[in-house]
Amino acid sequence: MYPRAAPNPLREDMVLKGELEPTNEGYAIAKIAIQRLCAYLKKGRPELAYKTLLPCNLYGKWDKFNPTHSHMIPAVIRKLFEAQRDGKKTVEIWGTGKARREFMYAGDLADFIAYAIDRFDAMPDLLNVGLGFDYAVDEYYQAVARAIGYTGSFSHDDTKPEGMERKLVDISALEAFGWKARTSLEEGIGMTYKYFLEQEKLV
Repeated sequence: MYPRAAPNPLREDMVLKGELEPTNEGYAIAKIAIQRLCAYLKKGRPELAYKTLLPCNLYGKWDKFNPTHSHMIPAVIRKLFEAQRDGKKTVEIWGTGKARREFMYAGDLADFIAYAIDRFDAMPDLLNVGLGFDYAVDEYYQAVARAIGYTGSFSHDDTKPEGMERKLVDISALEAFGWKARTSLEEGIGMTYKYFLEQEKLV
């Protein structure tokens, strides 16, 4: 929902303040349209107290691990699991590996929603929900490798696209609202990998 050229960290008031990232423009426009519809409905009928959350990237249990439509962390889990299984000594990373992304464990978003329901009136109408810090793509690969036990090396294909250089949300309003994510990257990847193994009937 944020403009491609918006400075990081991304504040809620930056929505609709610039051109969207072309590679996910359709997805972004759909989300923005729903957010604006909710805002207009609330303006016309205040009893319809719609509010919108803008979560950062999510991963976790019940994620999609199919390589044709998975997000980064579940895709990396499958990729490194198969590399470990097949004895591959090197795994290729698209791009330079330096692009930064903010991924929060999905269970933390569920925790936030439970927290917010009890404090709904105090919650801002538009609110980022995230960690307030990020990691490089290379660091995500390394964290997954540690969870799986993959000890091979990584190569980079910098001719492949890697999207926006950085996508980090500002969590000032979230902190003022009194909530913070609790799951570390290592814990979240560990739980997600365990779920992957259970789904694949490997445990």
